[in-house]
Amino acid sequence: MNAYDIYKLIEFVIFSLYLIFIFLSIQIWFLWKDIDKEKLQIKTFVNEPFFKRNCIYVLFFTIFFIIHEFIEGTNIPNAVIYFEFFEMLGFISIALFSYEWYAVLKTCAYKKSLPQELTNLTKEKV
Repeated sequence: MNAYDIYKLIEFVIFSLYLIFIFLSIQIWFLWKDIDKEKLQIKTFVNEPFFKRNCIYVLFFTIFFIIHEFIEGTNIPNAVIYFEFFEMLGFISIALFSYEWYAVLKTCAYKKSLPQELTNLTKEKV
């Protein structure tokens, strides 16, 4: 496999991770609308493992993108593969971060089969 093929494979993975992140963000938005904010307990979000994992994801995201920017300006042979690899690792950490939030918010939301925006499709009579 040559450098161009590896580059294209990493670009495909980055694009897929970006789509996963968009999907999870939309799901989080729908879940957040279904959560009763008066009954929401802060203990759900402030437990130690959840907080530690989120801090690790943010730290990894930051480190990977800093390394990505440093490598981008160097004259290392096949540097494009290295900085795309660190960009991919950064997007993996973003996707894991959003999945953690989705998993926690899903336990807090009351169950609905579909979002209100999709079930309220009747036309208004003029």
